[in-house]
Amino acid sequence: MAFFPVLQRACRFALVIAAGIQLSLAAHPAQAAGGCTAGSRCLPVDTHGKPAPEPAPFVAQCTGKFPDFLAPASYLAGPYTGPWFALSQNYPDVAPADTYPWLSIKFEQADDYLYALRTYAFEGMIEADFVPQKNNVRPWFHMPLMNNGTGRREPIRGLTEERVVPGPELGVKLHTGIHNYAVGFYNAAGATAIAKVWKTGVPDISAVQFPEGAMSFKILFSAGKPEDFSDPSSDPMTGAPEFKIMTNGGVTTVRLLQMDVAAVDKNSPTGWVFGTFAFDKTATDPVAWNRLRPVGMSWGNDFGYTPADQAASKPLMESRVSSQVPPYAKSHLGWAGRPNGPVDNPISGCLSCHGTAEFPIAADLAPFGNFCNTDDKKMLWFRTFKGDQPFGAVDTETCLPTAPAVPLKPLDFSLQMKVAVQNVLQFKLVNSCDPAAPTPLDVHELAVNPYADAPAVSR
Repeated sequence: MAFFPVLQRACRFALVIAAGIQLSLAAHPAQAAGGCTAGSRCLPVDTHGKPAPEPAPFVAQCTGKFPDFLAPASYLAGPYTGPWFALSQNYPDVAPADTYPWLSIKFEQADDYLYALRTYAFEGMIEADFVPQKNNVRPWFHMPLMNNGTGRREPIRGLTEERVVPGPELGVKLHTGIHNYAVGFYNAAGATAIAKVWKTGVPDISAVQFPEGAMSFKILFSAGKPEDFSDPSSDPMTGAPEFKIMTNGGVTTVRLLQMDVAAVDKNSPTGWVFGTFAFDKTATDPVAWNRLRPVGMSWGNDFGYTPADQAASKPLMESRVSSQVPPYAKSHLGWAGRPNGPVDNPISGCLSCHGTAEFPIAADLAPFGNFCNTDDKKMLWFRTFKGDQPFGAVDTETCLPTAPAVPLKPLDFSLQMKVAVQNVLQFKLVNSCDPAAPTPLDVHELAVNPYADAPAVSR
C-alpha cells in the first residue's frame, strides 16, 4: 500500500478520593532534588520504553502499572526539579454511582448540553489544578501509553502535542506556526472501557465499547505569543489560564485556547456527542477557566451536507453552532460550517475525524491530499455510523474506499485510544513499568500489520 500522507490534527477534540480515604504517594508526591518524583521508579530506557544502559536517551517514570511518561533524559537533568506528572491509572472495572445531567437535555439545546458537560468536568478540577488525584468530587483518569514519538506526553503536566496552527489561520502571521498541546481526562464510566482494553501490555481491541455516561474532556493550550499574530492585539488568549510544560526549548508557558468534550448518549445516531469550546478574552467571568464559550456540538455528521448547502444558508440537522462562539473561532469552523475548534483543521469536523478511530490504521483522519478533490470523496468522512463499526480503508492514490487488507477493529470514536493502540501494536512501545507484561511480539497475529507504513496519529 502507498505511504500515507502526513497526518494532521483534524479535530479536537481520572480516582475520586472519597472522604476519609488517604491520598496515595502518586497523588501528591514528594519532590526529589532532581530527576523523577521521589518514591517512584526512574528507569533508563530507549525511545520505545525498552531497558537501556546508562546513559540512556530516555527516562520512564513509574508510579503505577504504566509509565507516567517517557521523557528525554535531558529534560530531567535540567534546572527544573518538579513537580512531575503522575498518570491517573487506577482504572475501575465498575464505575461508582454518578449522575450525568446532560443526558436529560435535548441536542437542540446545544449550549445547555455543552455547559452541563463543562460544569461536570470542572467540578473539583479547577481547585485541584487539573491533577485528578487531588479532585475530591469525582474520579478522572488518563489514557495510558501515549508515550511514543514526537507527540509523546511531556513530564510536567502530561500534555501531548497537537496540530500546529499555521498562518494565516486565527490571524497568525504568514510563514509562522503556533504549537499547541493538550491533556485529556476520562470519567470513571469511560475508564471502565480503558480498564478492559489495557489489562495487559497488549491491548484487547476485540470489542472496544464506552458505556453510556462515559464522558471525556480535553483542555488545549497554545505556545503562541501576541507577536505571533499579524495584529498582536488580536491575540485570542489574553487573560487565559496558563500551564508550564517541558518542551525541547525547556520549560515553556502555554495558555488555554480550547476545550473539547465528548459523551456517550444513546439518543445520538452515532452513539456519541462531540463539542468544543474556545477561550473568549472579552468574557468577564471571575474564574478565567469559565471564560470558555461554546463553539458548537455534533451528534451526527450531517451526511450529504456540502459547502453549497452552507452557502445557501441551509441549516445543519445533526449539529449546532453556538450564538456565543467567539468571532475568531466562528471564522475557523469545520468543513461546510460544521463545529470545529480553533486548533482543529478546518477541512474536517469534531465528530468526523473521531470516526476514523480503528486499528490497523487504514485511512487518514480527514480527506487530506490532492486526490480528495470532490465533495463526494470528502463525504466518506462525514458518514453517520456508530462506534462499533470500523471507518474502513481508503486508497491513498484515489481517495476512494477499498477493501481492507485485514479486518479492522473499531475503537469507538476514541482518538486517544487509537494513539495508544498504534504506539503498542505498530510502533512496539513496551510497558517500561511492568517487565513481565506481554508485548505485541508475543502475540503474532497482532504483530502482523499490512499498514505498517501509517505514520503516527496526530491528535
